Amino acid sequence: MEIDPLEPETRLDEVIGGRYRLMSFVAKGSAVSIADAWDTIDERAVLVRLIRRRVMTTPGFVSSFRTAMSSAALVSHPNLVAVFDWGVHERSDGAPSTAYVVTERLEGGSLRDIFDRGRRLSYSQALQVGLDLCHGLAEAHRQGHIHGEVTPSKIVFGADGRARLVDLGLAAPLQAAMWSASGGPDNNMVLYTAPEVAEGQPATACSDVYGLGLVLVEALTGNVPFSTDSAAATLRARIGRILPVTADLGPLGRVLEQAARPEVDERATAVELGMEFVNVARRLPRPEPLPLVLSIDPGAAAAPPQKPEEAAAPEPTPQTEPSTDGAPPHAVGLPRQADEMPSEPSSEEPIRAVHDGFSDAGFEAHQGLVSPEEPVTRRPRWVLPVVAVVVVAVGVLGARALLTTPVYEVPVLTGIAEAEAVNVVTPFEWEVAVVSERSDVQPVVGAVIRTSPVAGDELREGGVFTIVISEGPVLRELPEVIALPGADALAILDSAGFQPFTEIAYNEVIEIGEIISWEVSDDPAIVAGDFVEPGTLVRLVISGGPAPREVPNIVGLVVGIARAQLVGTELRIVETEEVYDEESEAGLVLSQSPQPGEFVERGGTIEVSVSLGPDLIAFPSVPSEMTFEEARQLLSDAGFSVELTLGAADGTVEQITIEGEEPSAGDEFPNGTQVDIVAT
Repeated sequence: MEIDPLEPETRLDEVIGGRYRLMSFVAKGSAVSIADAWDTIDERAVLVRLIRRRVMTTPGFVSSFRTAMSSAALVSHPNLVAVFDWGVHERSDGAPSTAYVVTERLEGGSLRDIFDRGRRLSYSQALQVGLDLCHGLAEAHRQGHIHGEVTPSKIVFGADGRARLVDLGLAAPLQAAMWSASGGPDNNMVLYTAPEVAEGQPATACSDVYGLGLVLVEALTGNVPFSTDSAAATLRARIGRILPVTADLGPLGRVLEQAARPEVDERATAVELGMEFVNVARRLPRPEPLPLVLSIDPGAAAAPPQKPEEAAAPEPTPQTEPSTDGAPPHAVGLPRQADEMPSEPSSEEPIRAVHDGFSDAGFEAHQGLVSPEEPVTRRPRWVLPVVAVVVVAVGVLGARALLTTPVYEVPVLTGIAEAEAVNVVTPFEWEVAVVSERSDVQPVVGAVIRTSPVAGDELREGGVFTIVISEGPVLRELPEVIALPGADALAILDSAGFQPFTEIAYNEVIEIGEIISWEVSDDPAIVAGDFVEPGTLVRLVISGGPAPREVPNIVGLVVGIARAQLVGTELRIVETEEVYDEESEAGLVLSQSPQPGEFVERGGTIEVSVSLGPDLIAFPSVPSEMTFEEARQLLSDAGFSVELTLGAADGTVEQITIEGEEPSAGDEFPNGTQVDIVAT
């Protein structure tokens, strides 16, 4: 019984998961061994991936494996290798368990097999492989899955020549385990790693696109961009680096540069990359057959296995070397003979194909072909009759297809631009009718609202296909808000989807806070009741009440005249005090508050002080022979200031003067005027 040298507990003829009998090991890598096996229940050949013990013992691997596979195994797409089963195999003899994944068995090998034979792809071949992978990745990403390791060994082919991506769900936990292992990943594992992953960030859908870009560059040039001789240096080499676009990349240079942008937000998605491939395909010839070596494992593909002691020793089967990018090739065995291949149309013949919503205008793979340069082996006698039957069946089906109008599934176009939508469906040769309407669901002008038939329905070539394009959001009626309180007007316009803004204007009539007027900023001719788009700017003019009045200067004016001047301003004068002023006439305004130039509300007051004029007193009659003391007392009581200029204080008054002149009784003088007296 053969034993896997890297996994002593894994033996041929062992039954994994209670149903998959291991037939032969086809490849052995550092993380996974791959074996041809026979499903004893469904009686079919399958491939079983067995996870090595070094990975199984990594902390958290089994849990992450179960989580990833439980959802990824449900994803189904023609460009993703079908997963039949998965689980953790517990051995009855107590030997260590192993995780396993059971997939369909494909005969075409991997892209790594092609590279290892020194073969490179033409522009058309590389584009077809890239387009196939974009289909598979787009579906995986749509369902929320990240592959995490898009490398040549993960791209495998069936007899139909269609490229498929293997290990969706398995690659991510394997990567995590290998990166966390002692010493980290080896250089082969990081050759296609995106810059953001190199910087320690988690892989995203754009990381898968980056890996695909580097794979296709290698397919065209034979070299992996940014690769060095160590894992650490390789990872550092791609951070912030733009993919060099050389002549070797030809018409695919710009597309691949966009796929391998160092910044994630500048990188194309799988859908965008696929559309770019479609555009380039129109300028390229039909691809030649891929240089595949188809294989048939006699023990796994032909019949259920016999017990080892009953089986005749089979002829040696050529084995493919393990891949150089960290994963094994997909299938091995005897090469299919070139003369068994169906003939191909001329490379000059124009063709069309549609793949899962991508419009592949004028480009389709020659799938299921083997290059005549590959080795040929002797075929068994039963091959020719079987091939003849197949050729007849294919001919009948081909004739029926030619006589039948093609039917295409309507792709999802909602939300994309009209020109892009028309471009997508043009290859289907439908009669496209474009109508437009307004929609709040798709408010962007020119975006697709819906189609008829709807996405997922089928429509024959020549059928009428209607695309409904958005003219923008549904129009709203402008309400009348004049005389409403400002807060109410704002609420009404907001709820209708408009964008109101306010300005304050003084108004002598309208109450403070009420709407005086409004207008649409971009078109003042619009009136209430007109229909406009939501988001329209509406300028509201809100009353700020009467304008404040500027206080004039009324100091020095007679009070009556000042009041007359304030009649137009609706301000009032309030006399707060009357004061004597030696320099002002009676009735003049001496001071005011507020000061000139200040503002007060309409109806406000200006407080003023008014002059009483000078403060005058009458000179009293002074009797003759009055003593100085008697005269002093009399004049002081009248308000005068008395000074004895000559004589004795107890003498009789001889002369009275004010500023050198003798006053008469009744003369008026300012209060406090000095009186000079001479006594004898």
